Amino acid sequence: MNKILSILLLSILILFILRVESYPTYGGSNSASIRREDRHSFRAPFLQSGTGILYWDIEGSTIVNDDFIRLTSDQKSLHGAIWNTEPMEQPWWEVVFEFRVHGSGRIGADGIALWLVDKKEGNSQDFSIYGSKNLWKGLAVIFDTFDNDQNGDHPLISVFYNDGTKFYETAKDGSNMKLGSCSSRYRNDKHNAKSRIRYYHGLLSVEIDPNGSGIFEKCVQDVRLDIPTRYTFGVSAATGGLTDNHDVYSFDTFSLDASLSNQNTNNYNNVQFERERLEKQRLEYEQQQQQQQQQQAQQQQQAQQQQQTQQNNQDKEYQEFLQYKAQQQAQQQQNNYQQTQNDLLEKLNEIQQEQQQQTQPPQQQQQQTQQQQKLQDEIKNLPEKEQIGFLVKKVDSLVEAIHSLHVILDDPEYKKSFDGLRDQVNVISQALVSLSQGSLKVKDFESFRSTYDQKQSQFIKDFYDFKSTMQDLKATINNRFNNQDNDVTKSIESVNMNINSLRKLVEASTRDTQKISSILNSNADELANTIQKHSSFGFWTYFLFVQAIFIFGFVFWRKYKDDNNKKLI
Repeated sequence: MNKILSILLLSILILFILRVESYPTYGGSNSASIRREDRHSFRAPFLQSGTGILYWDIEGSTIVNDDFIRLTSDQKSLHGAIWNTEPMEQPWWEVVFEFRVHGSGRIGADGIALWLVDKKEGNSQDFSIYGSKNLWKGLAVIFDTFDNDQNGDHPLISVFYNDGTKFYETAKDGSNMKLGSCSSRYRNDKHNAKSRIRYYHGLLSVEIDPNGSGIFEKCVQDVRLDIPTRYTFGVSAATGGLTDNHDVYSFDTFSLDASLSNQNTNNYNNVQFERERLEKQRLEYEQQQQQQQQQQAQQQQQAQQQQQTQQNNQDKEYQEFLQYKAQQQAQQQQNNYQQTQNDLLEKLNEIQQEQQQQTQPPQQQQQQTQQQQKLQDEIKNLPEKEQIGFLVKKVDSLVEAIHSLHVILDDPEYKKSFDGLRDQVNVISQALVSLSQGSLKVKDFESFRSTYDQKQSQFIKDFYDFKSTMQDLKATINNRFNNQDNDVTKSIESVNMNINSLRKLVEASTRDTQKISSILNSNADELANTIQKHSSFGFWTYFLFVQAIFIFGFVFWRKYKDDNNKKLI
């Protein structure tokens, strides 16, 4: 930092000495021919003011940084400008303009422009021409980066002069009023570009150094113009659908005297030499800064790699923990499965022993016990993974035996009982329908009848399923007592399984019957409430009638269940 300050102080001192030497003394042969106009120039370090920097105002998206002024950043639809606050009073002048146009895209837009115009003319709210107004009055040197007319000659440097009446056509890149142009590859170069615009004795010339090499190439030469004094310098830029960063590093303005003596020429060359030396030192400083930034980036990358390594180690430990937990859970599930299997075997043995004691003679019980012991031994000798498959095969064989022993029993007594129950249910249904027709609305009655018919059908279906199960059980028991061979033993095992299924079915039938009774009671309560609203006599009649039906149905079902249990025993 101290080195930079020393360089800046030295450069200011040299420029001051040169300025004193070149200060004009009009009327003498030794009068100076060139001098730097500080009021129309700027370069880093910038002296901030309320509206920008000393002698210059900023507009739009312009930002003043430490070593450059950014007119637009690499974003869409921006415009920025910096305008001199002092009018240019010298008739002949030269401007050395250092800038850089760069962006992330292969094609950028729109460009940057240097102006020497009458600020009082035109619409101050118009920013359509590179961040400044159309129909301007004065000089414009435009560094255009987007090829609107598709001629393939961009990036382009063009010279325009407008008297305030000509309209710049953006679609044609201003070809209707262009005075001269040249192509130059100044965009996205790693070095700053420089342009030298010189106006002397009514002739304008433009030179370009696109890559900061110090060698200026001729672009536009000897364009005859009549530019008045007291016009204002400015630099503007804009972006559109495509974007670029538009940065200005320095704007040095020099006034040119009418006589060009050798002394003045030497002074100008000295100024150029000193400026180039300072530029070289600035580039060295930038390189040092870039190296420091690269080192910092490498350190950050190394730190990120270390953090990533630590994160990977933590993830690996977490995955191992998850695998350990999964193994524990699998072991626990396997133990639970084994315990459940043992409980099922014990329960099966208890049920079979209980059934054997009730239905089998001692010899058959002994034979059944031996077969059960043999089956348990076979299961224990099998691996754990094959035990389930073995049990499934046994169950399949029992199912085949049950299907082979099914004989539909058409018992007239059972048939008569069920037919009588069905007739009584139908009579009850008809009585309820006739009783409720006079008091219920048609819509409510249809809904009630539909619900009741569904419950009635379900009730009858459950009773017929129960009848079929009893018939199958009776056929199975008869075949067991008629056969004394080995097939009988297998059939007895099937009967044991069937008895368990029957027990579950009876319990399910009991629950269904209770559920149906509850639903009938609920529907009866709803019907009773409706009837009660119309007449109290109808309510008590219906209540007694429903109670009688419920008692009759319960007694009949209980008797039917006791008779079946006696037959089973």
